[in-house]
Amino acid sequence: ELVSDVGLSNSFGVLADQPASAHALHDMDLCLATSFPASPAKSPPSKKTKKKTGTTGELTDVLHAIQELSTKQDATFQKLISIENSTDATTKAVDNLSLVVQKLVSDVNEHSEKMCRFARDITELQSSDKDVRSRIEQLERYSRRWCLKMHGVPETKNENLHSIVLNILENVAPDLRGKLSDALDVMHRVGRRNQDGGHRSIIVRFSTRSLRDVVWRAAKDNAYLKESHQRISEALIPADVAARAKLWPIVKKAREEGKKASFSGPFAFIDGQKIEAS
Repeated sequence: ELVSDVGLSNSFGVLADQPASAHALHDMDLCLATSFPASPAKSPPSKKTKKKTGTTGELTDVLHAIQELSTKQDATFQKLISIENSTDATTKAVDNLSLVVQKLVSDVNEHSEKMCRFARDITELQSSDKDVRSRIEQLERYSRRWCLKMHGVPETKNENLHSIVLNILENVAPDLRGKLSDALDVMHRVGRRNQDGGHRSIIVRFSTRSLRDVVWRAAKDNAYLKESHQRISEALIPADVAARAKLWPIVKKAREEGKKASFSGPFAFIDGQKIEAS
């Protein structure tokens, strides 16, 4: 560029200093016709081309992924519907169960009320039964005041109890001879016949209580009964027998200590003090 500029300036200087001639003009035209060399300069940046991102294979994969996602969403939706249906069924079942439970609670309350009434009725019946038993015992105890029980009397087949009992009692209470025959009302052996050869006791009912009491007093520590290994006792009811069995150790101990001890019905009396079996 500097050479061209110098040449050009020289050419113009020559043209300016010298007069124009045909030869000079020809040289000037030649210079003007000569092309100047292009000055070096930076070329403009080339435009970047965009890369193609979507190929056929990639699009297919994307479509498959979308289809799989859609399928999963459909399956999830179906599961949600199934869960919703199951929840509805469970809710209905719970409602039905709640109704059943309410009915059961109502029935239980009703049965509880009935049980309470039954319990009260049972308590009343037990109290009434106890009262009835007590009255029956009192009546039986009272009726047995006309009776005495004989133990150790030999038992034979086809025996005449009236004659046997009359003979024994006349020996026990000689003062009642001639009076006891009509005073003996009923008599019988107690229980079933013993298979071991033992002798069953005899219950004797007197027609008058006064004669019964005379025989009872005469039987205490009677020599005839001791010699024949027999004895006479009160005809107690089973409840009185059980009560006396419990009280006997106390009565025995009191007698050993020299105290006055005796029985009356189900009770024991020690020096006038009444003791009841627990």
